[in-house]
Amino acid sequence: MATYHPPKIITTQASPAITADLAYEAHGKCGRTRILTSTNIGGSVESMVFNARAEKNGNAYKMVVLRLGDKAPNKECPCDYGGVFEKIVCSNISDTDLQALINLPITQPFELYGDFEFVALSPSLPGFVVALYMDCTQS
Repeated sequence: MATYHPPKIITTQASPAITADLAYEAHGKCGRTRILTSTNIGGSVESMVFNARAEKNGNAYKMVVLRLGDKAPNKECPCDYGGVFEKIVCSNISDTDLQALINLPITQPFELYGDFEFVALSPSLPGFVVALYMDCTQS
């Protein structure tokens, strides 16, 4: 089976194939999954940072926010929990678009598809949990 490489631009022609790949991945066909948390575990930043170049397991193609965190970014509304991305490097999402996610509280879970090379969570709002999927195969 071929290793999955996301397209640089998602077109209407590529969309059905990507949908099929996601269904395939949902059945456990990704070789690696990396979980990041903004809670500092054992004094190591490894739990907060994904660096594809350093880890040598390939880029991540899907990012899922699983948990928002333990703290509310807005003290006046303590019911909205959040997490913060410190840095995201993705080759097929523009830097301008990525800036919409950086250093701002994320208060809703979401999924984002791209060719992620680097993801770092900020420890400012602990409990933020993100799953990254990589090394996926397609049929």
